Amino acid sequence: MAGHERGDSPSFSAIVTRRQALGGAVAGALAVSGPAGAAPAPRDRFVIGVAAAAAQTESRNGRGRSNWDVFADTPGKIHDGSTNARCTEFDTRYATDLDRLKAAGVKAFRMSTAWPRIQPDGPGAPNQAGLDLYARIIDAMLERGIDPWVTLFHWDTPVWAGNFLSRDIAGRLADYAGIVTKHLGDRVKNWITFNEPGSVALLGYGSGEHAPGFKSPLALVSAIHHQNLSIGLMAKAARAHLPSTARLGTTHIAIPVRPETPGKPDDVAAAARMHAIANTAFLDPLFGKGYPDSFAPLVAPLVKPGDLDTIATKFDFLGVNYYARLYVRGVPGPVGFEVAEAPKVLPRTAMQPVEPDGLTEALVWASERYGPMPIYVTETGFALRGETTWDSGLKDQQRLTWLDQYLGAAARARAQGVDLRGLFYWSATDNWEWAQGFAKRFGLIAVDPATQARANKRSLARYAALVRKHFPDV
Repeated sequence: MAGHERGDSPSFSAIVTRRQALGGAVAGALAVSGPAGAAPAPRDRFVIGVAAAAAQTESRNGRGRSNWDVFADTPGKIHDGSTNARCTEFDTRYATDLDRLKAAGVKAFRMSTAWPRIQPDGPGAPNQAGLDLYARIIDAMLERGIDPWVTLFHWDTPVWAGNFLSRDIAGRLADYAGIVTKHLGDRVKNWITFNEPGSVALLGYGSGEHAPGFKSPLALVSAIHHQNLSIGLMAKAARAHLPSTARLGTTHIAIPVRPETPGKPDDVAAAARMHAIANTAFLDPLFGKGYPDSFAPLVAPLVKPGDLDTIATKFDFLGVNYYARLYVRGVPGPVGFEVAEAPKVLPRTAMQPVEPDGLTEALVWASERYGPMPIYVTETGFALRGETTWDSGLKDQQRLTWLDQYLGAAARARAQGVDLRGLFYWSATDNWEWAQGFAKRFGLIAVDPATQARANKRSLARYAALVRKHFPDV
């Protein structure tokens, strides 16, 4: 994702404070264990991963037109004036990128399949060439000892399928999920239904900064519910085709929300409202808690009998994406809040503040609120200031410094009882970063969008060792 900085439940900070006060007793209660007196269940080895998305790395060749094609082709929508016509051409250059990752000791690659490539022109029978492409990519990973983690939906919607203003898209996504898992389920052990529905809703339907470009509170509410419904239906469709040994999860961004002025009532209320919209409006219904009290009246006209049962899904793991906290202030109007600047004392990447302790906060909050479960950090990463040309950031020591801090924060969450089992750095390569275009570079591998040349950054060579420093059980 990485495209943006980022209450009816206790706040993130309140939960962490309470957790620290309770100390080891709570941490022990959250640890995965067997019957009384038995030794704790063995953990999986910690996953050293990288992440990417089809819509940001694959070219348009061989697929149907998408919502992001329309958005990118609209003048003024992409900050650097670029389009996603080529991206990084991962669809033809994947072998080169995977060779670099293998040599660096990366053990897992979180990729996505592009819905517009699988069903380019309409519902029904899939595009076999698209399925064959992903079979080749997955086989190439397996041949190199890299475990594929496949995300079914990472924001790219075929134009024919519509958008999240309509609940019809949920059934279409379920059909697509069934097709992909039926054809690729024999190769992939770990599946993710959906990436960051909160970012889609807030940026694509609330602020208009992302595709499809809507800017409406009503559109935002519709997108929240119809994405939640999609996740439930997609999970059911996927499980119908996956073997019992496969694991199915979903990924949400966890945003600790803070008031701009902690003692100002309007800002405190704004933070609680934003927390409900960005976090609990997605995770509460997923875990069978229904919609949070302040949000439930807004979404009630859209909720049909059985919807909440469909949304409440028993997943095998939860993916958490984290970059930074979000700061908000109260303002007049129907929304009641707006995004504020982070405190100026914080260091900053090219896009957001650097707050490693917020990662600990987010992971502990999710584990505390929703119970013990396997959690993976499915995205975190940094676009550096000063990477103004494709090869100007190869000696990216600052990225390594901040990554070391974030890994330390993740390890502290694990020490507090979070069942954290892996981390995926965003991203494998520099890519087309949504509305930012090619201007923001997160990758461990540098890419020249003009020539498609590649070069390893210093961080690629040291990434696996940094993970081992904090998580010896890799």
